[in-house]
Amino acid sequence: MEVLEKKELNNALVAFLCTWGLQLMLGITVRNPLTLVFFALFCAMGVKARKNRKRKLFLPIYVMSAILTAAVIFLYGKRAVARFDSALFRLLGIAIMLVGIFLSYFRVFQLVLKVGNPFPIPKEGSAKGDDEIVEKAGAGVNTLSDTAVFFLAAAICFLCWLPYFLYEYPGIMTADSIVQYEQVIGVNPLSNHHPIAHTMLIALFYKLGMSVTGDVNKAISFYTVAQMIFFAICCSRVVVQVKRVTGKAVPAFLSLAFFALVPFNAVFSVTIWKDIPFAGIVMLLGCRLCEMSFKENPGAMDFAGFAVLSVLMSVFRSNGWYAFLVCAPFFIYGFRKNMRQALVSVIAAVVIALLIKGPVMNAAGVVQPDFTESLSLPLQQVARVLVEDEELSSGDRELVEAVIDTTYIHELYAPDFADNIKELVRVGHPEIIENNKGAYLGLWMRLGLAHPVHYIRAWFDLEGGYVYPDVSYDVGNIDGIMGNSYGLVPTPLIGGKAVVKGKEILIKLGSFVPLYGMLWCAGAYTWLVVFVLFMMLWKKKTMGGKLSVFVILQAALVLTLLIAAPVVDFRYEYCVVMLMPLTAAICAMIIKKRI
Repeated sequence: MEVLEKKELNNALVAFLCTWGLQLMLGITVRNPLTLVFFALFCAMGVKARKNRKRKLFLPIYVMSAILTAAVIFLYGKRAVARFDSALFRLLGIAIMLVGIFLSYFRVFQLVLKVGNPFPIPKEGSAKGDDEIVEKAGAGVNTLSDTAVFFLAAAICFLCWLPYFLYEYPGIMTADSIVQYEQVIGVNPLSNHHPIAHTMLIALFYKLGMSVTGDVNKAISFYTVAQMIFFAICCSRVVVQVKRVTGKAVPAFLSLAFFALVPFNAVFSVTIWKDIPFAGIVMLLGCRLCEMSFKENPGAMDFAGFAVLSVLMSVFRSNGWYAFLVCAPFFIYGFRKNMRQALVSVIAAVVIALLIKGPVMNAAGVVQPDFTESLSLPLQQVARVLVEDEELSSGDRELVEAVIDTTYIHELYAPDFADNIKELVRVGHPEIIENNKGAYLGLWMRLGLAHPVHYIRAWFDLEGGYVYPDVSYDVGNIDGIMGNSYGLVPTPLIGGKAVVKGKEILIKLGSFVPLYGMLWCAGAYTWLVVFVLFMMLWKKKTMGGKLSVFVILQAALVLTLLIAAPVVDFRYEYCVVMLMPLTAAICAMIIKKRI
């Protein structure tokens, strides 16, 4: 088993501390791409320093680094940590800056004076004992069957999330959750605005819970537990797939750690949102595509599994349907050696999804989302032109005013939130747009050609967080149940100051620790997908092109967000987030030329 040597781990640790110190001193966020640049730069400096053989001048370097660090902390330290509310975080910030800036100066002096590391590099044989221990541990895990790893990983995930369930019992319910609950209990008619498939799933477990307990809070917890179990199974499936792809224990361990220990996964596992089961379905579909890619001749059950999961993805979120349609031609081409089976599976998935979305929902009286719901970005772009007080032709002005009252558009327009303008259209005359699509498409195009900068800025303000990491939004910072008149109330089974403070700190670490903070921003995952797709296109023969379908699926999901999402929200890209360990594993294997 290949093991990172101590010197490489030490170099990475020093680079991380240097990055953290500079990030705090400069006042940039942990999501800023500069943190990645700093880390790579200090890693390179460490590698360069290792090659230097000069072992003198260490004392002067230590002294100068200490003096300069003290000066920087004295001048800028207090200001750098002023943004932290917690005294603990301020104190920790000062300590990190002391260490990080000292090491940064030390690395710079090493580079300039061509001085090596202060301690001799251990010979290859000196770490043999440690390597053997790690190798044996890894070998032990590799001897476990995939079934054993699957059940073990699922159990670990569930147990790690269990404290969040006990604290958030019976589950986290936001405004969207309450809207779906109202449909479950019959207060409002069934609607596909939030996927009816998910609403029916909630209803299934809620009614089961009511039949057993007769209590609304206990009943809704039946769904929460079912979601946790399903999600843990999906996570363990990805862990197994990572193990199969890499043939190593360490990547599987890291994948499990990401799923079980990163706090937002625990929070989302107990949150009643459509995005969570949808993410699980995409995880299973991604694993299915990956598994099929590694087979010389995928079987009928593989294609049947693909079709079933594609239907589920299509009905559990509207952008899942469009992503599937984008992905389908690439799937057929990638599996062209099994053309008949690929075509049958795609056609079957399309037909079944259309039947569910059309005749089945119509027969059940399910109300479909209005046309306005799909116009988030175009409406924002046109509104941006109006807010900027640009001159419109009389004809274009008439088209706008036929739909909305522009009196309060300046007050209502929110650059990063499309719902305000959509509601303005809804209280106006949205049917005019729907009945005159050609005329309003022409209006949108004319204004775009006349004011391209406004359109680009409106797009970035609304969707930019999906491509640029350093955009501010909360991740996993949700609690309890939104106020309602149905008897649903948060009733935590564990609590106390220690629990509350512990959860708060775990969530805040995502905005405090660089590199780790990148896990908390959607844009970082988008660029991972782009990078892996680029690598696959560069290596055109990667698994005969079949494996690229796995990445194209994720790219299609991101693309739908870039052109239609009403706001930047981490949960909308959560399906891509949860495939990250497998995407990263495939990327590593491509770089190492193993696939």
